Amino acid sequence: MHQFPRLELAATVQPITRSVLRVDLTVTSDFQWDEKVHGFIEPFWIFVEDNDGEQILHHEYFILKMNFAEEDHHLSFTVPVLDPLPPQYFIRMVSDRWLGAETLLPVSFRHLILPEKYPPPTELLDLQPLPVTALRTPEYEALFKGITHFNPIQTQVFTSLYNSDDNVLVGAPTGSGKTICAEFAIMRLLNKHKENLAGMRAVYMGPFDSVAAMRHREWSAKFGALGLNVVLLTGESATDLKLVEKGNLICSTPENWDMISRRWKQRKNVQAVALFIADELHLLGGEKGHVIEVVTSRMRYISSQLNNSCRVVGLSTSLANARDLGEWIGVGTHGLFNFPPGVRPTPLDIHIQGYDIISFEARMQAMAKPTYSALVKHAGESGDPAIVFVPTRKHARLAALDLLTFAASDGQPRRFLQCAEEDLAPFVARVREPALKHAIAFGVAFLHEGMLPAEREAVEALFESGAVQVMVCTAVMVWGLTLTARAVIIAGTQ
Repeated sequence: MHQFPRLELAATVQPITRSVLRVDLTVTSDFQWDEKVHGFIEPFWIFVEDNDGEQILHHEYFILKMNFAEEDHHLSFTVPVLDPLPPQYFIRMVSDRWLGAETLLPVSFRHLILPEKYPPPTELLDLQPLPVTALRTPEYEALFKGITHFNPIQTQVFTSLYNSDDNVLVGAPTGSGKTICAEFAIMRLLNKHKENLAGMRAVYMGPFDSVAAMRHREWSAKFGALGLNVVLLTGESATDLKLVEKGNLICSTPENWDMISRRWKQRKNVQAVALFIADELHLLGGEKGHVIEVVTSRMRYISSQLNNSCRVVGLSTSLANARDLGEWIGVGTHGLFNFPPGVRPTPLDIHIQGYDIISFEARMQAMAKPTYSALVKHAGESGDPAIVFVPTRKHARLAALDLLTFAASDGQPRRFLQCAEEDLAPFVARVREPALKHAIAFGVAFLHEGMLPAEREAVEALFESGAVQVMVCTAVMVWGLTLTARAVIIAGTQ
Protein backbone atom coordinates (compact mmCIF):
# COMPACT_ATOMS: atom_id res chain seq x y z
CA MET A 1 0.00 0.00 0.00
CA HIS A 2 2.82 2.43 0.86
CA GLN A 3 4.25 1.99 -2.64
CA PHE A 4 1.06 3.18 -4.34
CA PRO A 5 2.04 6.57 -5.88
CA ARG A 6 0.15 9.22 -3.92
CA LEU A 7 0.92 12.91 -4.25
CA GLU A 8 -0.06 15.81 -2.03
CA LEU A 9 -0.90 19.13 -3.69
CA ALA A 10 -0.95 22.69 -2.37
CA ALA A 11 -1.74 25.71 -4.54
CA THR A 12 -1.76 29.51 -4.28
CA VAL A 13 -3.40 31.69 -6.90
CA GLN A 14 -2.66 35.28 -7.87
CA PRO A 15 -4.52 37.33 -10.47
CA ILE A 16 -2.21 38.95 -13.05
CA THR A 17 -5.03 40.71 -14.92
CA ARG A 18 -8.82 40.41 -14.82
CA SER A 19 -8.65 37.50 -17.23
CA VAL A 20 -5.38 35.71 -16.35
CA LEU A 21 -4.67 33.85 -13.14
CA ARG A 22 -1.25 32.60 -12.06
CA VAL A 23 -1.19 29.31 -10.17
CA ASP A 24 1.79 28.27 -8.03
CA LEU A 25 1.52 24.54 -7.35
CA THR A 26 3.60 22.61 -4.83
CA VAL A 27 3.76 18.83 -5.36
CA THR A 28 4.96 16.54 -2.56
CA SER A 29 5.28 12.77 -2.96
CA ASP A 30 3.64 10.69 -0.23
CA PHE A 31 4.76 7.13 -0.99
CA GLN A 32 7.76 4.83 -0.63
CA TRP A 33 9.89 4.65 -3.74
CA ASP A 34 10.91 1.15 -4.76
CA GLU A 35 13.11 0.79 -7.83
CA LYS A 36 11.63 -2.62 -8.73
CA VAL A 37 8.11 -1.23 -8.73
CA HIS A 38 8.57 2.33 -9.96
CA GLY A 39 11.78 2.27 -12.01
CA PHE A 40 13.62 5.58 -12.15
CA ILE A 41 10.71 7.90 -13.03
CA GLU A 42 6.98 8.20 -12.39
CA PRO A 43 5.11 10.31 -14.98
CA PHE A 44 1.94 12.24 -14.07
CA TRP A 45 -0.52 14.50 -15.85
CA ILE A 46 -1.68 17.79 -14.33
CA PHE A 47 -5.09 19.08 -15.41
CA VAL A 48 -6.82 22.30 -14.37
CA GLU A 49 -10.58 21.93 -14.82
CA ASP A 50 -13.38 24.45 -14.57
CA ASN A 51 -16.06 24.32 -11.88
CA ASP A 52 -18.25 21.78 -13.75
CA GLY A 53 -15.35 19.61 -14.89
CA GLU A 54 -16.38 20.27 -18.51
CA GLN A 55 -13.37 22.24 -19.76
CA ILE A 56 -9.66 21.57 -19.35
CA LEU A 57 -8.10 25.01 -18.90
CA HIS A 58 -4.50 23.83 -18.66
CA HIS A 59 -2.65 20.53 -18.93
CA GLU A 60 0.97 19.66 -18.37
CA TYR A 61 3.13 16.51 -18.24
CA PHE A 62 5.10 16.13 -15.02
CA ILE A 63 7.89 13.63 -14.37
CA LEU A 64 8.82 12.67 -10.81
CA LYS A 65 12.40 11.36 -10.70
CA MET A 66 13.69 8.86 -8.18
CA ASN A 67 16.66 11.04 -7.12
CA PHE A 68 14.38 13.97 -6.22
CA ALA A 69 11.36 12.04 -4.98
CA GLU A 70 11.74 13.30 -1.39
CA GLU A 71 11.84 17.00 -2.37
CA ASP A 72 8.98 19.44 -2.91
CA HIS A 73 8.41 20.36 -6.57
CA HIS A 74 7.21 23.86 -7.51
CA LEU A 75 5.34 24.54 -10.73
CA SER A 76 3.96 27.85 -12.03
CA PHE A 77 1.50 28.28 -14.87
CA THR A 78 -1.27 30.64 -15.95
CA VAL A 79 -4.93 29.82 -16.58
CA PRO A 80 -7.72 31.99 -17.97
CA VAL A 81 -10.31 33.43 -15.57
CA LEU A 82 -13.81 32.71 -16.84
CA ASP A 83 -16.46 35.43 -16.68
CA PRO A 84 -18.52 35.46 -14.46
CA LEU A 85 -16.03 34.31 -11.81
CA PRO A 86 -16.75 30.66 -10.87
CA PRO A 87 -16.65 29.60 -7.19
CA GLN A 88 -13.60 27.34 -7.75
CA TYR A 89 -11.33 25.47 -10.15
CA PHE A 90 -10.09 21.91 -9.70
CA ILE A 91 -6.48 20.80 -10.09
CA ARG A 92 -6.30 17.09 -10.87
CA MET A 93 -3.04 15.11 -10.86
CA VAL A 94 -3.33 11.71 -12.55
CA SER A 95 -0.66 9.03 -12.80
CA ASP A 96 0.29 8.02 -16.33
CA ARG A 97 0.80 4.36 -15.35
CA TRP A 98 -1.29 3.53 -12.29
CA LEU A 99 -5.06 3.16 -12.21
CA GLY A 100 -6.85 5.15 -9.52
CA ALA A 101 -3.70 7.08 -8.59
CA GLU A 102 -5.09 10.57 -8.78
CA THR A 103 -5.30 13.59 -6.48
CA LEU A 104 -7.93 16.31 -6.74
CA LEU A 105 -7.39 19.75 -5.23
CA PRO A 106 -10.21 22.33 -5.26
CA VAL A 107 -8.95 25.94 -5.49
CA SER A 108 -11.55 28.28 -4.00
CA PHE A 109 -12.03 31.81 -5.36
CA ARG A 110 -14.07 33.04 -2.41
CA HIS A 111 -11.39 35.52 -1.24
CA LEU A 112 -9.94 36.30 -4.67
CA ILE A 113 -9.82 40.02 -5.48
CA LEU A 114 -9.47 40.70 -9.18
CA PRO A 115 -7.76 43.95 -10.29
CA GLU A 116 -9.95 46.78 -11.55
CA LYS A 117 -10.73 47.12 -15.23
CA TYR A 118 -7.90 49.02 -16.88
CA PRO A 119 -8.68 52.42 -18.37
CA PRO A 120 -8.56 52.53 -22.18
CA PRO A 121 -5.25 53.59 -23.78
CA THR A 122 -4.69 57.14 -25.06
CA GLU A 123 -5.97 57.58 -28.58
CA LEU A 124 -3.35 58.73 -31.07
CA LEU A 125 -4.91 61.87 -32.51
CA ASP A 126 -4.68 62.70 -36.18
CA LEU A 127 -2.71 65.91 -35.67
CA GLN A 128 -0.72 67.91 -38.18
CA PRO A 129 2.94 66.88 -37.53
CA LEU A 130 4.76 69.64 -35.64
CA PRO A 131 7.67 71.23 -37.49
CA VAL A 132 11.00 71.41 -35.64
CA THR A 133 10.61 75.21 -35.70
CA ALA A 134 7.95 74.84 -32.96
CA LEU A 135 10.89 74.82 -30.50
CA ARG A 136 11.22 78.57 -31.29
CA THR A 137 14.99 78.54 -30.58
CA PRO A 138 17.51 78.23 -33.43
CA GLU A 139 20.11 76.41 -31.22
CA TYR A 140 17.55 73.71 -30.32
CA GLU A 141 16.37 73.33 -33.91
CA ALA A 142 20.00 72.71 -34.96
CA LEU A 143 20.09 69.65 -32.65
CA PHE A 144 17.57 67.78 -34.82
CA LYS A 145 19.57 67.39 -38.00
CA GLY A 146 17.85 65.35 -40.66
CA ILE A 147 14.29 65.73 -39.34
CA THR A 148 11.93 68.52 -40.33
CA HIS A 149 8.86 67.36 -38.40
CA PHE A 150 8.27 65.38 -35.19
CA ASN A 151 6.39 62.07 -35.38
CA PRO A 152 2.70 61.77 -34.30
CA ILE A 153 3.49 60.63 -30.73
CA GLN A 154 6.05 63.41 -30.19
CA THR A 155 3.59 65.94 -31.66
CA GLN A 156 0.86 64.90 -29.23
CA VAL A 157 3.03 65.06 -26.08
CA PHE A 158 4.97 68.20 -27.11
CA THR A 159 2.77 70.76 -25.36
CA SER A 160 2.78 68.92 -22.02
CA LEU A 161 6.55 68.44 -22.05
CA TYR A 162 7.84 71.66 -23.63
CA ASN A 163 5.25 74.25 -22.64
CA SER A 164 4.40 73.16 -19.09
CA ASP A 165 6.12 71.94 -15.91
CA ASP A 166 3.70 69.11 -15.13
CA ASN A 167 4.86 65.58 -14.34
CA VAL A 168 4.38 63.44 -17.44
CA LEU A 169 4.20 59.70 -18.17
CA VAL A 170 4.69 58.63 -21.80
CA GLY A 171 3.87 54.98 -22.54
CA ALA A 172 4.51 54.14 -26.19
CA PRO A 173 5.90 51.19 -28.17
CA THR A 174 9.67 50.80 -28.48
CA GLY A 175 11.18 52.78 -31.32
CA SER A 176 8.55 55.51 -31.33
CA GLY A 177 10.94 58.31 -30.35
CA LYS A 178 10.44 58.56 -26.56
CA THR A 179 14.03 59.79 -26.08
CA ILE A 180 13.17 62.95 -28.03
CA CYS A 181 10.18 63.40 -25.68
CA ALA A 182 12.66 63.42 -22.76
CA GLU A 183 14.77 65.97 -24.67
CA PHE A 184 11.75 68.31 -24.82
CA ALA A 185 11.70 68.33 -21.00
CA ILE A 186 15.47 69.02 -20.85
CA MET A 187 15.07 71.97 -23.26
CA ARG A 188 12.22 73.32 -21.16
CA LEU A 189 14.57 73.30 -18.14
CA LEU A 190 17.33 74.90 -20.23
CA ASN A 191 15.02 77.77 -21.13
CA LYS A 192 14.61 78.56 -17.43
CA HIS A 193 18.35 78.38 -16.67
CA LYS A 194 19.67 80.24 -19.72
CA GLU A 195 21.38 82.89 -17.53
CA ASN A 196 22.71 80.48 -14.92
CA LEU A 197 23.70 77.13 -16.48
CA ALA A 198 25.70 76.09 -13.40
CA GLY A 199 22.50 75.90 -11.35
CA MET A 200 20.77 73.49 -13.75
CA ARG A 201 20.53 69.85 -12.62
CA ALA A 202 18.68 67.07 -14.45
CA VAL A 203 18.98 63.33 -13.84
CA TYR A 204 18.39 60.61 -16.41
CA MET A 205 17.94 57.13 -14.91
CA GLY A 206 18.40 54.19 -17.33
CA PRO A 207 17.77 50.65 -16.05
CA PHE A 208 21.18 49.19 -17.05
CA ASP A 209 24.77 50.38 -17.40
CA SER A 210 24.64 49.94 -21.17
CA VAL A 211 21.51 52.12 -21.50
CA ALA A 212 22.93 54.90 -19.30
CA ALA A 213 26.26 54.80 -21.18
CA MET A 214 24.54 54.94 -24.56
CA ARG A 215 22.42 57.93 -23.49
CA HIS A 216 25.55 59.62 -22.10
CA ARG A 217 27.34 59.21 -25.47
CA GLU A 218 24.36 60.57 -27.44
CA TRP A 219 23.64 63.52 -25.17
CA SER A 220 27.31 64.51 -24.72
CA ALA A 221 27.45 65.05 -28.47
CA LYS A 222 24.04 66.71 -28.62
CA PHE A 223 23.81 68.93 -25.51
CA GLY A 224 27.55 69.46 -25.19
CA ALA A 225 27.16 71.85 -28.12
CA LEU A 226 24.83 73.98 -25.96
CA GLY A 227 27.42 74.21 -23.18
CA LEU A 228 25.88 71.55 -20.92
CA ASN A 229 28.16 69.24 -18.97
CA VAL A 230 26.83 65.67 -19.41
CA VAL A 231 28.27 63.17 -16.88
CA LEU A 232 27.91 59.43 -16.30
CA LEU A 233 27.98 58.12 -12.71
CA THR A 234 30.52 55.38 -12.04
CA GLY A 235 29.31 53.71 -8.82
CA GLU A 236 32.34 55.02 -6.88
CA SER A 237 30.78 57.47 -4.40
CA ALA A 238 33.67 59.96 -4.02
CA THR A 239 34.00 60.31 -7.81
CA ASP A 240 30.24 60.47 -8.29
CA LEU A 241 29.81 63.31 -5.77
CA LYS A 242 32.31 65.39 -7.77
CA LEU A 243 30.53 64.51 -11.02
CA VAL A 244 27.13 65.48 -9.58
CA GLU A 245 28.64 68.80 -8.45
CA LYS A 246 29.91 69.80 -11.89
CA GLY A 247 27.34 68.00 -14.11
CA ASN A 248 24.20 69.66 -15.52
CA LEU A 249 22.80 66.47 -17.02
CA ILE A 250 23.55 63.35 -14.98
CA CYS A 251 23.12 59.88 -16.52
CA SER A 252 22.93 57.04 -14.03
CA THR A 253 21.63 53.57 -13.28
CA PRO A 254 19.06 53.17 -10.45
CA GLU A 255 21.70 51.67 -8.11
CA ASN A 256 24.20 54.51 -8.59
CA TRP A 257 21.61 57.25 -8.10
CA ASP A 258 20.21 55.36 -5.08
CA MET A 259 23.66 55.49 -3.47
CA ILE A 260 24.08 59.24 -4.12
CA SER A 261 20.54 60.29 -3.18
CA ARG A 262 20.27 58.30 0.08
CA ARG A 263 21.89 61.07 2.11
CA TRP A 264 20.05 63.84 0.28
CA LYS A 265 19.67 65.99 3.42
CA GLN A 266 23.46 66.61 3.48
CA ARG A 267 23.83 66.95 -0.29
CA LYS A 268 22.73 70.27 -1.76
CA ASN A 269 23.36 69.09 -5.33
CA VAL A 270 20.83 66.26 -4.96
CA GLN A 271 18.28 68.72 -3.56
CA ALA A 272 18.87 70.99 -6.56
CA VAL A 273 17.69 68.39 -9.14
CA ALA A 274 14.82 70.02 -11.02
CA LEU A 275 14.10 67.28 -13.58
CA PHE A 276 14.12 63.52 -13.05
CA ILE A 277 13.72 61.31 -16.15
CA ALA A 278 12.96 57.63 -15.40
CA ASP A 279 13.40 55.51 -18.52
CA GLU A 280 11.97 52.00 -19.12
CA LEU A 281 9.58 52.32 -16.16
CA HIS A 282 7.79 49.13 -17.21
CA LEU A 283 10.76 47.23 -15.69
CA LEU A 284 9.25 48.04 -12.28
CA GLY A 285 8.08 44.41 -12.19
CA GLY A 286 11.54 43.05 -13.09
CA GLU A 287 14.51 42.07 -10.94
CA LYS A 288 15.74 45.69 -10.56
CA GLY A 289 12.23 47.02 -10.05
CA HIS A 290 12.56 47.63 -6.31
CA VAL A 291 15.52 50.01 -6.83
CA ILE A 292 13.72 51.94 -9.60
CA GLU A 293 10.69 52.23 -7.30
CA VAL A 294 12.65 53.43 -4.26
CA VAL A 295 14.66 56.00 -6.22
CA THR A 296 11.65 57.46 -8.03
CA SER A 297 9.63 57.65 -4.81
CA ARG A 298 12.58 59.30 -3.03
CA MET A 299 12.83 62.03 -5.69
CA ARG A 300 9.16 62.85 -5.18
CA TYR A 301 9.61 62.77 -1.39
CA ILE A 302 12.58 65.19 -1.54
CA SER A 303 10.53 67.53 -3.70
CA SER A 304 7.59 67.47 -1.26
CA GLN A 305 9.83 67.96 1.82
CA LEU A 306 11.74 70.93 0.41
CA ASN A 307 8.81 72.50 -1.45
CA ASN A 308 11.00 72.85 -4.53
CA SER A 309 9.49 71.44 -7.65
CA CYS A 310 11.31 68.43 -9.08
CA ARG A 311 9.58 67.47 -12.29
CA VAL A 312 9.28 63.71 -12.94
CA VAL A 313 9.07 62.43 -16.51
CA GLY A 314 8.44 58.68 -16.88
CA LEU A 315 9.06 56.81 -20.14
CA SER A 316 7.90 53.26 -20.71
CA THR A 317 6.47 50.89 -23.29
CA SER A 318 2.68 50.62 -23.62
CA LEU A 319 1.21 49.70 -20.23
CA ALA A 320 -1.92 47.93 -19.07
CA ASN A 321 -2.27 49.92 -15.83
CA ALA A 322 -0.86 53.31 -16.81
CA ARG A 323 -3.21 55.18 -14.46
CA ASP A 324 -1.77 53.45 -11.36
CA LEU A 325 1.77 54.22 -12.46
CA GLY A 326 0.82 57.80 -13.34
CA GLU A 327 -0.76 58.43 -9.92
CA TRP A 328 2.38 57.06 -8.25
CA ILE A 329 4.72 59.52 -10.01
CA GLY A 330 2.24 62.38 -9.54
CA VAL A 331 0.92 62.73 -13.08
CA GLY A 332 -2.32 64.63 -13.65
CA THR A 333 -4.86 63.74 -16.32
CA HIS A 334 -3.21 66.09 -18.85
CA GLY A 335 0.22 64.51 -18.45
CA LEU A 336 -0.76 60.86 -18.89
CA PHE A 337 -0.09 59.42 -22.35
CA ASN A 338 -0.38 55.67 -22.78
CA PHE A 339 -0.56 54.80 -26.45
CA PRO A 340 -1.61 51.28 -27.52
CA PRO A 341 1.11 48.89 -28.77
CA GLY A 342 -0.36 49.05 -32.28
CA VAL A 343 0.69 52.65 -32.97
CA ARG A 344 4.29 51.74 -33.76
CA PRO A 345 5.97 53.83 -36.49
CA THR A 346 6.86 50.54 -38.22
CA PRO A 347 4.08 47.94 -38.13
CA LEU A 348 4.98 44.61 -36.53
CA ASP A 349 4.11 41.05 -37.58
CA ILE A 350 4.67 38.42 -34.92
CA HIS A 351 4.94 34.70 -35.65
CA ILE A 352 5.21 32.25 -32.76
CA GLN A 353 6.47 28.69 -33.08
CA GLY A 354 6.36 26.43 -30.03
CA TYR A 355 8.72 23.63 -28.99
CA ASP A 356 7.71 21.08 -26.35
CA ILE A 357 11.24 19.76 -25.75
CA ILE A 358 12.07 19.77 -22.04
CA SER A 359 15.88 19.65 -22.35
CA PHE A 360 17.33 23.13 -22.87
CA GLU A 361 20.21 22.11 -25.17
CA ALA A 362 18.02 19.82 -27.29
CA ARG A 363 15.45 22.62 -27.61
CA MET A 364 18.10 25.10 -28.79
CA GLN A 365 19.32 22.57 -31.37
CA ALA A 366 15.76 21.98 -32.58
CA MET A 367 15.43 25.73 -33.25
CA ALA A 368 18.47 25.88 -35.57
CA LYS A 369 16.85 24.75 -38.81
CA PRO A 370 13.58 26.74 -38.33
CA THR A 371 15.72 29.84 -37.62
CA TYR A 372 17.47 29.38 -40.96
CA SER A 373 14.16 28.78 -42.78
CA ALA A 374 12.66 31.92 -41.23
CA LEU A 375 15.69 34.01 -42.26
CA VAL A 376 15.45 32.76 -45.83
CA LYS A 377 11.68 33.42 -45.92
CA HIS A 378 11.59 36.88 -44.32
CA ALA A 379 14.95 38.36 -45.29
CA GLY A 380 16.57 35.96 -47.74
CA GLU A 381 15.76 37.24 -51.20
CA SER A 382 15.56 40.93 -50.36
CA GLY A 383 18.89 41.06 -48.51
CA ASP A 384 17.23 42.86 -45.57
CA PRO A 385 19.21 42.86 -42.31
CA ALA A 386 18.17 40.32 -39.66
CA ILE A 387 19.03 39.82 -35.98
CA VAL A 388 18.83 36.49 -34.10
CA PHE A 389 18.76 36.54 -30.29
CA VAL A 390 20.08 33.52 -28.36
CA PRO A 391 20.52 32.87 -24.60
CA THR A 392 24.31 32.58 -24.15
CA ARG A 393 27.59 33.34 -25.94
CA LYS A 394 28.14 29.63 -26.58
CA HIS A 395 24.84 29.51 -28.45
CA ALA A 396 25.79 32.66 -30.38
CA ARG A 397 28.81 30.84 -31.83
CA LEU A 398 26.85 27.63 -32.46
CA ALA A 399 23.90 29.41 -34.10
CA ALA A 400 26.18 31.40 -36.43
CA LEU A 401 28.01 28.25 -37.56
CA ASP A 402 24.71 26.34 -37.94
CA LEU A 403 23.42 29.04 -40.29
CA LEU A 404 26.59 28.72 -42.41
CA THR A 405 26.16 24.92 -42.52
CA PHE A 406 22.53 25.16 -43.68
CA ALA A 407 23.43 27.79 -46.31
CA ALA A 408 26.25 25.56 -47.63
CA SER A 409 23.93 22.53 -47.78
CA ASP A 410 21.54 24.64 -49.89
CA GLY A 411 24.42 25.23 -52.31
CA GLN A 412 24.59 28.97 -51.49
CA PRO A 413 27.35 29.26 -48.86
CA ARG A 414 27.63 33.05 -49.29
CA ARG A 415 23.92 33.84 -49.48
CA PHE A 416 24.14 36.16 -46.43
CA LEU A 417 27.20 38.06 -47.70
CA GLN A 418 26.15 41.31 -49.39
CA CYS A 419 29.55 42.71 -50.45
CA ALA A 420 32.78 41.72 -52.20
CA GLU A 421 35.15 39.64 -50.06
CA GLU A 422 38.05 42.10 -50.41
CA ASP A 423 35.89 44.85 -48.83
CA LEU A 424 35.71 42.77 -45.64
CA ALA A 425 39.49 42.50 -45.15
CA PRO A 426 40.14 45.70 -43.11
CA PHE A 427 37.31 44.82 -40.69
CA VAL A 428 38.24 41.15 -40.35
CA ALA A 429 41.80 42.25 -39.44
CA ARG A 430 40.40 43.86 -36.24
CA VAL A 431 38.74 40.62 -35.11
CA ARG A 432 40.70 38.13 -32.97
CA GLU A 433 38.18 35.31 -32.53
CA PRO A 434 38.70 32.60 -35.19
CA ALA A 435 35.04 31.45 -35.25
CA LEU A 436 33.90 35.06 -35.80
CA LYS A 437 36.44 35.63 -38.60
CA HIS A 438 35.19 32.50 -40.35
CA ALA A 439 31.50 33.45 -39.94
CA ILE A 440 31.99 37.04 -41.17
CA ALA A 441 33.59 35.75 -44.39
CA PHE A 442 30.19 34.15 -45.17
CA GLY A 443 27.98 37.09 -44.13
CA VAL A 444 27.01 36.07 -40.59
CA ALA A 445 28.36 37.88 -37.51
CA PHE A 446 27.78 37.43 -33.79
CA LEU A 447 28.00 39.67 -30.73
CA HIS A 448 28.38 38.71 -27.08
CA GLU A 449 29.27 40.49 -23.85
CA GLY A 450 32.85 39.13 -23.76
CA MET A 451 34.02 40.87 -26.94
CA LEU A 452 36.60 43.64 -27.08
CA PRO A 453 35.26 47.13 -27.93
CA ALA A 454 37.30 47.21 -31.18
CA GLU A 455 35.86 43.85 -32.30
CA ARG A 456 32.37 44.95 -31.43
CA GLU A 457 32.71 48.21 -33.38
CA ALA A 458 34.02 46.34 -36.43
CA VAL A 459 31.13 43.85 -36.33
CA GLU A 460 28.49 46.58 -35.84
CA ALA A 461 29.96 48.63 -38.71
CA LEU A 462 29.76 45.61 -41.03
CA PHE A 463 26.12 44.99 -40.07
CA GLU A 464 25.06 48.65 -40.29
CA SER A 465 26.63 49.03 -43.72
CA GLY A 466 24.65 46.00 -44.92
CA ALA A 467 27.75 43.95 -45.84
CA VAL A 468 26.83 41.28 -43.29
CA GLN A 469 23.15 40.38 -43.43
CA VAL A 470 22.66 38.33 -40.25
CA MET A 471 23.72 39.26 -36.71
CA VAL A 472 23.45 36.70 -33.88
CA CYS A 473 23.32 38.37 -30.42
CA THR A 474 23.10 37.18 -26.84
CA ALA A 475 19.89 38.36 -25.20
CA VAL A 476 21.61 40.52 -22.54
CA MET A 477 23.17 42.67 -25.29
CA VAL A 478 19.77 43.99 -26.36
CA TRP A 479 19.87 47.06 -24.07
CA GLY A 480 23.03 48.50 -25.56
CA LEU A 481 22.24 47.73 -29.22
CA THR A 482 21.53 50.55 -31.64
CA LEU A 483 21.16 48.22 -34.63
CA THR A 484 17.92 47.98 -36.58
CA ALA A 485 16.67 45.05 -38.62
CA ARG A 486 13.73 44.04 -40.80
CA ALA A 487 13.46 40.59 -39.25
CA VAL A 488 14.20 39.63 -35.64
CA ILE A 489 14.22 36.04 -34.41
CA ILE A 490 14.18 35.24 -30.69
CA ALA A 491 15.38 31.69 -30.16
CA GLY A 492 13.90 30.74 -26.79
CA THR A 493 11.70 33.34 -25.10
CA GLN A 494 12.01 31.96 -21.58
